[in-house]
Amino acid sequence: MSQSLTVKMLQAVRNVPIGYVVCGGIVCTVPALLAARLHNPLFCWSAIAAFWSYLSIPDNKSAKDCIVGLVFGMTGAVASGLGAWTMEWPPLAIVLSALFAFAGAYAQVCGARISTPALLTATAFAVSTAFPAKDFAQGLDYARYFLYGSLWATGSALLFQWCQNDQSDAVKPPVLWSALRENFTPKSNLFLHGLRVALSGALSVWMVQLWSLHYGYWMTLTVFLIMQPYMSSTLKMSLERVGGTFLGGAIAAVLGYVIHDPVLLAALILPVSIGTLAGRSVSHISYLMFLTPHFILVAQIGQSGGSELDLVFLRMLYSTGGALLAIIASLVIFPRWQTAEP
Repeated sequence: MSQSLTVKMLQAVRNVPIGYVVCGGIVCTVPALLAARLHNPLFCWSAIAAFWSYLSIPDNKSAKDCIVGLVFGMTGAVASGLGAWTMEWPPLAIVLSALFAFAGAYAQVCGARISTPALLTATAFAVSTAFPAKDFAQGLDYARYFLYGSLWATGSALLFQWCQNDQSDAVKPPVLWSALRENFTPKSNLFLHGLRVALSGALSVWMVQLWSLHYGYWMTLTVFLIMQPYMSSTLKMSLERVGGTFLGGAIAAVLGYVIHDPVLLAALILPVSIGTLAGRSVSHISYLMFLTPHFILVAQIGQSGGSELDLVFLRMLYSTGGALLAIIASLVIFPRWQTAEP
């Protein structure tokens, strides 16, 4: 059994698209370097937007698929600006978080090509509700910098596709509206999944705002990204999330203890983000093992003062809290246990 697993892991490593992950590493690193050199923490939000945008673009498709990243950039910018702006009206932020969460989770009926950017847009809104925007102008700043990062990622991906001379045909789009209509019923498991994510996501946003949790949006992000239509899948994702976060937290602690210069920390995002993107092709734990130091390094660059060990502790704490919240929600809100479609 272990030998078979090892063979599968080695095969997955060999199948990692090297050009794609290196390009993605550069995409993620440049905004972080700008944040460090210009002492502008808003570029850290651009770095996150660049990473999410790169994830939203199919990695082995034609250049036409880069339009997905462009659409995500625009919707994510609106969502993040709106989320930051509604921070002054917590009830509105909570209600909108639930609506965004439902839409993002329910989009699974359209397939991964649509559901990935949809869920990331919902995540961008929910995360932004924890940002310190006191008026519309500050909310607009978050929207602008999100768009900067997304345009940078999309343009880089487009250039990479052209350099690869990719002539593959674009995937024929699925019939979206019929799928959305057919599943918009309480009898649909994906409809119930959307409700679970909406309620648990709104609850996490409420908790972050109620207790003014510093970096509490990591808990919200965890809830949005690990909840699955079935309890068994959610439990598996939760355990992998916690395990990968603790492993990655140890890496981040060592890096933060040894290196304190913001520019060097930003430069470290290059190998870490390459590992993050490569890890997606290997296993969920390996992906999270690199994703954790990736996000912690970005947060360290963006914060004024503070300890990297504090960030590691908070990342572990909120990831664990988000995983527990996701498991509890899956147990009590329209629970579904089977791993196959009914």
